[in-house]
Amino acid sequence: MWKMLLSMEEPPLMKISDPDEIGSNCDPSDGIPVVYTDVNVVPKHEKEGPQQTLADLQDQILASKSKQRFLVAKRREALNKLLDIKGSIRVFCRVRSFLPNDKREIRQTVSTGSEKITIRSTGIKKEFRVDKVFPQEAAQEDVFIEVEPILKSAIDGHNVCIFAYGQTGTGKTFTMEGTKDQPGIVPRAIEELFHHLNPDQSITISMLEVYMGSLKDLLARKPPSNKTVESASKCLSIHTGCNGSLEIEGLTDVVVTDHREAIRWYTKGKRARATSWTNVNEASSRSHCLTRITIFQSGSAEKGKAVVSRLWLVDLGGSERLLKTGAVGLTLDEGRAINLSLSALGDVIAALKMRRKHIPYRNSKLTQILRNSLGEGSKVLMLVHISPSENDVAETICSLNFANRARAVEPNKELSEASHHLCYSCKYLCMQC
Repeated sequence: MWKMLLSMEEPPLMKISDPDEIGSNCDPSDGIPVVYTDVNVVPKHEKEGPQQTLADLQDQILASKSKQRFLVAKRREALNKLLDIKGSIRVFCRVRSFLPNDKREIRQTVSTGSEKITIRSTGIKKEFRVDKVFPQEAAQEDVFIEVEPILKSAIDGHNVCIFAYGQTGTGKTFTMEGTKDQPGIVPRAIEELFHHLNPDQSITISMLEVYMGSLKDLLARKPPSNKTVESASKCLSIHTGCNGSLEIEGLTDVVVTDHREAIRWYTKGKRARATSWTNVNEASSRSHCLTRITIFQSGSAEKGKAVVSRLWLVDLGGSERLLKTGAVGLTLDEGRAINLSLSALGDVIAALKMRRKHIPYRNSKLTQILRNSLGEGSKVLMLVHISPSENDVAETICSLNFANRARAVEPNKELSEASHHLCYSCKYLCMQC
């Protein structure tokens, strides 16, 4: 037993039959070359192997990152070209579902195709074409799927503007805000942006409303008891820099780090928006609500220049026939202010589509604010909302004429007198009192 224990204490030796590998001795008993080596010594070639493998992996990582940057650049270029082919100003139309108090007609007033809307009423049949139609049964998810590609343009560094337009009570706020169970474009867009945000990008959020020609900060702290809300909103003013950049002095701009925080601020802002009762809508928005999401991208080592892009999500106040809404007093003045700013927006969009040298941005605070997100290089999406009720045919035709004005004007051609006044009759219908 002690002989076995003694033999176990000796360091193990390996017999190697190749005498050229390390060194050799000859066993005189059998004449076979024998080589002995310590197993604790790592051969030099085995040390160099892992180091070379690590260097190869690092090279592969650098090559993969370079390829990824190339593919991302190509994706951005392809997406930008695709959106330009579809049109830098795109127009969608959503038909509101029947409401409980709507009178159900035996004859269908509004019929839809994938890109066509037909309006039929007594002595009237009109057809309109848009880029996409969402019928009454379309869900919030269906709408957002079509909106999603333009959001990626904002992440890629382009200014983007998405706004909801239409008659009071046609579901603009539902499309943009939604509900807890059916979130709209704004909360979905915020979540989508954070999902695709790059590590070198950050986001801030601001909210304001254009109310009767003045600006109100919806995220501002509540003023002290001895000050009114109006006095707090007077600090907002629009300034244009030498390079054409536009800033709203005094507007609260909140840095947000995740989509839940951004949604909390958004919820706070939308609660502060002005609403009022009318014959058409018991909670009619009396202002234009604008949500601005600013995306900052830090400068890369190669380019050394930071990129800032802005996404505007706009819930416009409803266009109104003031006789129909029954508005009086302050509510009447609010409706007139909304109609005037919507008319100014239509003039700007038409001028942009024709590539005129002068764009009448200064005709309205609304268009002044959106200047950098409506011009060249920006992506614009208009969601026109209409009612299926025959009682609203005049307003529906007015809204669709506005959509045609945004979509169908030929660039690089002077407007004929007829097309220049395309919406004159509709404007008269909306603004008569």
